[in-house]
Amino acid sequence: MRRNVLQALALSLAVVLFAAGPAFAKSTKQTADVMNQNGVGNYADDAAHLTRQTNGISIRVSVPVPQPNTYTYPPEGVPTPSASPEVFTGWAFVFNHPENCAAGPGNCSGPDLFTAAVGAGVYNFAGHPTGAGGNLVLTGHIQVGQPAGGPPGSTKAPLSNPEEAEVHVAIAPHGLIDPSNMPFQARSPVGSPTCDCWWVALFFAP
Repeated sequence: MRRNVLQALALSLAVVLFAAGPAFAKSTKQTADVMNQNGVGNYADDAAHLTRQTNGISIRVSVPVPQPNTYTYPPEGVPTPSASPEVFTGWAFVFNHPENCAAGPGNCSGPDLFTAAVGAGVYNFAGHPTGAGGNLVLTGHIQVGQPAGGPPGSTKAPLSNPEEAEVHVAIAPHGLIDPSNMPFQARSPVGSPTCDCWWVALFFAP
């Protein structure tokens, strides 16, 4: 009797592992450099991480905290000289179908956010105040079907193709923390692609 029970348990375990196997096999991890604000050279090597799964993507960025007034602030930033802590936010620009971007996959850009066939959306995946020194760490997860935002007129398409989407991860600075404007300050969009005020990491379809 005991032998039959053990055989039944072993068979059940084998069925569970077989069923779970494909899900684990489809988990893909990628690493990318975080580029300087002007896009020339790297601010931090291998500092951005993207994990792709069938149900979504997970993002983790860890970079040295930018020192106050040593970098470019967005026009609406209100930094105070040598002041800390400052607020930083993490953003993901997701292009579900990069093959339909105007310049092709690996070259998606701002105008593609407005092309329906690309199916692009923007997500604020993290944001918080951070003191000078140490590392700035931003982490978040985006689920398939999760509503997306974006500039007025953009497609705002939810994540639908996590395994093949082109993902641009950006860090935006907001200047000195304003306690009266929290937590909105750590969630709101700031700057634009032309302000040279974002640090960016690029992830392409594996």
